[in-house]
Amino acid sequence: MSQTATAAKSQMATLARELSEFLIEMSIGVHRNAMYPPGHPSLQPVVEKLLQRLAELFADRRTLSIGVASRQLVIEGVATDPKHPVLSDLAKRLHEHQLGAVSFESGVSIQEVSHLLETLAQESDREGTPIGLRGGDDFPRWEHIRLYRVGYEQLELQDADPNDDAGLMDRASELWLGLAQAAMATEGPVPLADADPSVIAQTIQAKKTDSAYDQVIVGYMLQLADELKGSGDSRSRKVRGQVSKLMNELDEPTLERLISFGGNQDQRKKFVLDANQSLAVDSVVKVLKAAAATEEQSISSSMTRMLTKLASHAEDGGSAVRTQADSALRENVEALIDGWELKDPNPEAYTTVLDAMATSAPEFTVDETPDDITGALRLVQMSLEVDAFGPTVQKAIRDVIEEGGTRELMELAQAAPDDNQVSRRIRGYLTTPSEFRRIMEEGHVDSDGIRALVDEMGATAVDPLLDVLAESDSRAVRRRVFDVLPTLGPFVARRAIERLEGSPWFVQRNMLALLHRVEHLPEGFDPQPYMDHDDARVRREALPVAIRPGSKLRDRALIMALGDSDERMVRMGLLEMQESVPASSVPTLVNRVIGSDQRSEEIRTLGVRCLENSSEPLARTGLLEVVASGKTLFGKVRVANKNNLVLEALRVLASKWAGDEAVELVLDAAMKSKDPDLRGAVRVGRAASS
Repeated sequence: MSQTATAAKSQMATLARELSEFLIEMSIGVHRNAMYPPGHPSLQPVVEKLLQRLAELFADRRTLSIGVASRQLVIEGVATDPKHPVLSDLAKRLHEHQLGAVSFESGVSIQEVSHLLETLAQESDREGTPIGLRGGDDFPRWEHIRLYRVGYEQLELQDADPNDDAGLMDRASELWLGLAQAAMATEGPVPLADADPSVIAQTIQAKKTDSAYDQVIVGYMLQLADELKGSGDSRSRKVRGQVSKLMNELDEPTLERLISFGGNQDQRKKFVLDANQSLAVDSVVKVLKAAAATEEQSISSSMTRMLTKLASHAEDGGSAVRTQADSALRENVEALIDGWELKDPNPEAYTTVLDAMATSAPEFTVDETPDDITGALRLVQMSLEVDAFGPTVQKAIRDVIEEGGTRELMELAQAAPDDNQVSRRIRGYLTTPSEFRRIMEEGHVDSDGIRALVDEMGATAVDPLLDVLAESDSRAVRRRVFDVLPTLGPFVARRAIERLEGSPWFVQRNMLALLHRVEHLPEGFDPQPYMDHDDARVRREALPVAIRPGSKLRDRALIMALGDSDERMVRMGLLEMQESVPASSVPTLVNRVIGSDQRSEEIRTLGVRCLENSSEPLARTGLLEVVASGKTLFGKVRVANKNNLVLEALRVLASKWAGDEAVELVLDAAMKSKDPDLRGAVRVGRAASS
């Protein structure tokens, strides 16, 4: 027997059936909330059913906790099968939201369950920050349900120092103490005074083979880098110094090991860029070298010497030199990260740069008091104040855009008087379709910046946004477009439909994903041709459009999904039919899903669950074919060998078809079996029917 089969058998024998049922209901509830908008009538039955499952579970326990791995859930010490299609999807969703656990307490209300499902249904890559990375009031909390960020179970930050300002701990300090506690794996809170970076570094270096430990540490490091990049108060500066010291104390192999756990290349690049904006310059250089080694990129020796020299100037030079060196180092790091291909400066150019930095005055005066406005943005502000424009201002505008300051730039221009010529030039430049598209494609604008530009452009923004949606390789860029386009009215849907026919598969996929998000589709639009598309990725986006509430294609689309060669399509169709099974779909469900050896056991089992909602005679016949395996020498019915599929079919037969002569013969045979699971499945079904 293979290891996978052994694991599956172990799980089947030890994972309580009511717990498995609860997890499946929870997954279905999350899926439904992802498919339908809040308040849709299809959502309430799912919430009520999940609440009923919880009530049954709380009959003999007060709490219920679910641990999260990348493809498995852990409940009461038992891990689910990573190949189970429904539960692995739920685990993947929770993991992508950077959640380590979910716990329920007795007394949970229907409103709490409803809000939980709605929260988990949010797509982490399309709708902003993952749940586990949200802070303060943005992190969801309920009285009887609790979400845990990625980390060990014992991670509980101590309360704020009562002598601290307002008695509250800032987000950066919380994260730093969380990192310290995770690193040292302590049972209780870590006092601020004990969170020594040197001790933490030594502890992390000692953990050389624990990948789960490394992932927790990296999770805190990523959050700290992101949090510190935009914070400048005294407490944040203290945490910045502690994190910088930690980076310097870690040896190079350990730092490289941690960065390798920081996600894909884009996520690692973001971490380095965030560190570049938040840490001390010597720490930035060390993080950059580690990231380069992880990405198998080389930094030339001349560039390394230049960055090291710049770090030295930034730390120990005069006031003007410190400012220039710090700025130059961080700009060069951004350039390196952007392409990892910055040319090696020759010794003459290298010397010239350093000499110029040591002797020349800065282009802009740096006040002793920090200011949120960067040098380029301040130059634009000055230009607006005096209503003067030139090449220097034009370059400053470009710099602001590339720094991600499009929204601030637009706000400055809009705040100027109506007759301000510079304001008109800036607004006209930013809102030309070609420039707007370029800004979007290069990712130099956040969602607020996009909305500011769209508000200025109106309907003329639709086509450039559709161009970007159709062609962009960046999921982050497409997510921002998805956030904005559905709000621009019915014109968006019509223009998206015009782009469907004859387009490459990826364009069709993105347009269909957009159509699923718009409130109303144009009369007469038929998504069925895309349900027949050669590429499964197009079919997956066509299905939600085809089964929208009120769609005349719904039943036909579900039948097509059940017969699809792509297992994800089949799973989507089965999840949609957990509450209601169209009679016309039963033949396909029985013959091409449940009765097909080409389908996985998990998919066939999910199909059996659907038949609980059907009274069609063929449903009974299909279930009997699953559980009956010929006859004994004495002419009695023989029950098939036990597996999840057979157990589920027995339960549904006992629940739905009790009293039927042929069914009772099979159920009686199962009850006489020596296997307790076979007998238990029949008992559960009969109890549900009574």
